Amino acid sequence: MRLNGWHITYWTIGLILLAVVLLLASSPWNADSIKIAIRSTGRSSLFLFSIAVTASSVYYFWKAPFSKWVLQNRRYIGVSFAASHFIHLGLIALVAIVFPEPFLEDQARSQWIFGGIGYVFVALMALTSSDKAQHWLGMKNWKKLHLIGVYYLWFVFFMTYIKHTKIDPSFYAPFLVFTIAVLSLRLIKHFKAR
Repeated sequence: MRLNGWHITYWTIGLILLAVVLLLASSPWNADSIKIAIRSTGRSSLFLFSIAVTASSVYYFWKAPFSKWVLQNRRYIGVSFAASHFIHLGLIALVAIVFPEPFLEDQARSQWIFGGIGYVFVALMALTSSDKAQHWLGMKNWKKLHLIGVYYLWFVFFMTYIKHTKIDPSFYAPFLVFTIAVLSLRLIKHFKAR
């Protein structure tokens, strides 16, 4: 039996929180441990975001029971992404409060600005992930918000993994390639469908 609807979100949040707690409990209490958790939730966010935003593209090219299930549940996978990313934000706040130096010194002001705008989009997209919100906004405005949000967030992930790839190419290059593939799949489907 497959999970459906909000159960996907509940299970995803629970598993991510469990992973974070286990990671922090099994490591020394310091900034590096929290940073490992931050990077881990960043990757879980990328994974969930990618599934949600490519659901229709994958189903377009590969009509199978699993791709149909993903398409039918992409709203709840998208909300799971939002939850993962807010857990990510909570960990950033934790390290900034408990171990502010050198963490705060290492962060460029542009990261806070672009990241902050990204979180506004994450919150707005999560809050409007319901039939009632779609009706209230109107489908045209709802689509515009989610389209701009998706491409903005994709750009933030892209820039993040470019930065990380410069530091550790062997580990982060596959995440950068994956991020590029996500956009490529959406664009190929868009132009092919037209």
